[in-house]
Amino acid sequence: MTRYWLTPIAGYSPLVLGSDRLLCSPLTKLEAFRELANVRHPRLLSMFKASLLLSDDEEICGSELVELDLSNSEAVVFDGDPFHLSHCAEAFLDRLLKQEEAWGFVSSLDDSALDADQIIWKNQWLRWLELGCDVILLREDGR
Repeated sequence: MTRYWLTPIAGYSPLVLGSDRLLCSPLTKLEAFRELANVRHPRLLSMFKASLLLSDDEEICGSELVELDLSNSEAVVFDGDPFHLSHCAEAFLDRLLKQEEAWGFVSSLDDSALDADQIIWKNQWLRWLELGCDVILLREDGR
């Protein structure tokens, strides 16, 4: 089963995915939320496959040795023990909007166009941005 996680980036050196990520479900609500975000800016809610964050080898994105579990309630640190950040992930992260830009776009999402879950996602996203975190959407494919 595929799951989608709204995820704060708590640090970059090394990359740290915050422990307070949100599971976004059902998919129909997430798709509608992403469409609204996409109207503001095509890279506002950038999605990346969680399995491609990892690397066993400089030339390959993805790992056969280590599996990432985002349902674990701990921060995920890419410091080489056991997670190495892939070059694909580095390229993805380099394209994220600046926090100030993202905050402006997210705050302009009209609450009247959102349902209760989507308002929770929006408000958490704004809190993370205010704390200095970038925010991404990670796709975790079923096991």
